[in-house]
Amino acid sequence: MEIKDIQSGVSKLLGSAINEKRISNAYIFYGTSGSGKEALALEFAKEISSTDSEKFISSDNIFFIIPAKKDFYEKLFKSKSFDSDEYKNWKQFLSNKIHNPLQKKILSHSNNIPVEAIKNLKEKIYFKSNNRKVVLIFNSEALSHGSAESANMLLKILEEPPKNTTFILVTDLIDQVTPTIKSRCQTIYVPRLTSEVISSIFSSNKSFSTDFISFITDNNLNTIDSLMLWNESKVLECIKNYMNAIRYKNADSISNFTNSTLNLYSSSKSEFNLSFRVIKKFIKLLSMKNKSIDSKIGFNEFEELACIVSSKFINMNHTELVKNIEDFYLGIDANANPQSSLMNMIIKSNKALN
Repeated sequence: MEIKDIQSGVSKLLGSAINEKRISNAYIFYGTSGSGKEALALEFAKEISSTDSEKFISSDNIFFIIPAKKDFYEKLFKSKSFDSDEYKNWKQFLSNKIHNPLQKKILSHSNNIPVEAIKNLKEKIYFKSNNRKVVLIFNSEALSHGSAESANMLLKILEEPPKNTTFILVTDLIDQVTPTIKSRCQTIYVPRLTSEVISSIFSSNKSFSTDFISFITDNNLNTIDSLMLWNESKVLECIKNYMNAIRYKNADSISNFTNSTLNLYSSSKSEFNLSFRVIKKFIKLLSMKNKSIDSKIGFNEFEELACIVSSKFINMNHTELVKNIEDFYLGIDANANPQSSLMNMIIKSNKALN
C-alpha cells in the first residue's frame, strides 16, 4: 500500500501545491509516530525535484540530514573514498529508506544533529541548478540538542534561503523544534492512521482483527510493519514466556526468556521492540480487567489469558511491571550489560506480582 493511499488527505494537499506551483521554501511535517511522515516527505521531495527513486540517492539536488554522531559526519565529509565504512553505511541507510519508505530507519541511536552536518550543507547548497534542490531533515527536533548550534546555523540559511530550494523537516516532536525555525516553515500535520487504513494494510493478513492491530500498535506504521510477520500463536507465546519467567516457573523458563530476548536484541531491534510492546499492552489489558473496563480487541485467547493471569495474581502492580520494562530499556540504551539489566527486570517484576 502506497503512502498516497495511506495518507490520502495530506497527499492531496501536497499534490495541489505542486499543481498550482505554490511550493514553499520550507516545511515541517509533524504528527504521531508511525503516521508515515518520512514516506510523505520522500514522495514530496521526489515530485518537486523531478527525481525518481533510482536516481534519488546519487542526485546532487537532494541533501539528507539525520541524527548521527559528530565523528560520523566528520569522516563522511572528509573521506574521498567510496570504500570508506562511513560512506557505505550512509549509502545503505539511504537505499533502505528510499526503497522501504514506510519502515522506520535509523543510522545511529544519537539524538543529535551535529553542526558539522549543517556546515557541510551550507558549503554545498548554494550552487546553481535547473531543478529544485531539496533538503530533507529527519528527526529535526535533534537540531535543538544541547546548545542548539545546529538549529541556529540552519536558521541563518532559512532567513536567506538559496533560490529554487525547499527544506523539508520531519519530526514527531514539533514542540522541541526551535520556534524561530518553525516560524519560517509551513506546517503539515500528518494525522494518526484510521482503523479503515489499518484494515486495508492488513487485507492480505488474516491473522489479527483490526481492533487487535490498533490496540497493539496504536496505529503506528513502524509497529504495524513488524506485526505483519506475527500470528496469534506467536503473540501468545511471547506473553507466556514473559509470565513464566517473571513468576519463576522454573530455571528453564527464566533461561529461555533471557536467551531469546538477548538474541532478538542482537539480531532484530524491530522484533525486540515489538515483543516488549506486546508485553506492555498485555499488562495494560490486565489493568483494564482489574478495573472492570470493557475491552473488545477481537482476540479471544489473548483476553482469556489476561483473565487467568488477573485471577491468579490479584495484587499485581501493573504500573510497576511497565516501569520495570522501561527501566530495562533505559539500561540497555545507556550501554549497560543487557543480561544484567534483563535479570534485574525479571527480579523486580517477580516482586510486582504479589
